[in-house]
Amino acid sequence: MGQRPHPDHQRDAARRIQGQRLRQGHVGVLLRGVHAGQARHVRQHGGGAQGLAPHDLRKPGDAVTGPDPLDLARFTNRTRLRSTASRVSRRALLRGAGAGGLAVAGASALSACGVQGHVVPPGAQETGQPGHDYSDTEKKVVFANWPAYIDVDPKDPNKRPTLERFEKETGIQVQYLEVINDNNDWYTKVDPSLVKGVDTGYDIMVVSDYMVAKYRAYDYIQELNLANVPNHAHMLPSVLHDPTDAGRRYTVPWAYGYTTIAYNKKLVKQPITSIAEIFTRPDLHGKVSLFSEMEDTVALALLALGHDPQQFTDAQFNKSLEYVRRAKAAGQIRAFTGNDYLSDFQQGNTAVTMAYSGDVAQLGKPDLVTVDLPREGLLSWSDNCVIPNFARHKTNAEKLLNYYLRPDVAAALDDYIDYIPSVDGADTALRALDPQAAASPLIVPTKRMEAKARGFMALTVDQLNDYTGRFQQVTGQ
Repeated sequence: MGQRPHPDHQRDAARRIQGQRLRQGHVGVLLRGVHAGQARHVRQHGGGAQGLAPHDLRKPGDAVTGPDPLDLARFTNRTRLRSTASRVSRRALLRGAGAGGLAVAGASALSACGVQGHVVPPGAQETGQPGHDYSDTEKKVVFANWPAYIDVDPKDPNKRPTLERFEKETGIQVQYLEVINDNNDWYTKVDPSLVKGVDTGYDIMVVSDYMVAKYRAYDYIQELNLANVPNHAHMLPSVLHDPTDAGRRYTVPWAYGYTTIAYNKKLVKQPITSIAEIFTRPDLHGKVSLFSEMEDTVALALLALGHDPQQFTDAQFNKSLEYVRRAKAAGQIRAFTGNDYLSDFQQGNTAVTMAYSGDVAQLGKPDLVTVDLPREGLLSWSDNCVIPNFARHKTNAEKLLNYYLRPDVAAALDDYIDYIPSVDGADTALRALDPQAAASPLIVPTKRMEAKARGFMALTVDQLNDYTGRFQQVTGQ
């Protein structure tokens, strides 16, 4: 076959609300911040505090003892407050319109295709393949991102303050294109160029964490020249030690967050304090929604069984998959949901749901409670900027990435998208910019949350296909 094989429906929303983030104020967004009528790992805040419960009065970073459910009614983003009805999750969009990973048919197609038609030059996987860099003579960067995944001016949705500031400071013009709507569709788009060894036309593209290993395996992205990215040294250790890109030699996180649990306190009278409860508690029977994405749901099952999502065996995966299967067969699970999980939850169709931290941080609903730190821990994830092989403006792209690793710039971006700052000092800058946003542990986590957050193990392409196919057989996708 002439191009790289790819899973047909491997979670393709950036795992955070994808789609048009809240631009002209809240505009009736759906799961992951997509506007109604549009819609994949993806966030809003501000507003006035509303009746803090005693467990909410700690400062960000303070130690907590035991599980700590968090009432999110007080965390609503002033900047993007108008409407959160019928919300679609950005990250779920990022993760996948076909949510849940590779369809079984897609797995078969992958197996049939193999990796014919592309020979990786010796040593290229260690660095990627550079093209001619025109950065000195062409002061521009072409940046491909997901819709509504950047700060915008509340008075003019066509203005992006952080990008405009970069252009003024450097003289480098950014052609910012909201052209990624699905991880696998995007892979299919750039693959023909990369397999032929030619420029894709993009200098930066944002892909979800699980895709990084695939791009690396196929030698499609370049190693960063850290001389152009000195702020790389200021990444938080928890972000730097990523299972899919140890040391962040190829990636800079655009968004970083957690997968946790949210529930409606009107429908769930006894607080939830652990992941295992959603799989087993009798009073939650038929009320639980899990993600249709393999990594998220299997990670929570692994944690519930006492295993580490960041390092597990085939046998442990099998046990976790069986754990999910039994819960489904027993009727504990109402549904496996994708982009519409927040809409389904807000309508009262489910009482308990898995949730992406930035999604629920934006809602601020009176009856919404999150388990900010389940007893077993949390799953962490990231959506990442990468530079494809043969990019025409690699140095300029690295300067832009370095700019977004500045604490003040990172704070401005995270204040808009409601994800977790990944740079040292950004939390302090965020407290000065938006104290209410910084008060939410879903945006500035406690030290205990950071310590108990685990990434998902990097998988080979074969593992990804096998695990996702079998997961979809269990979930009925």
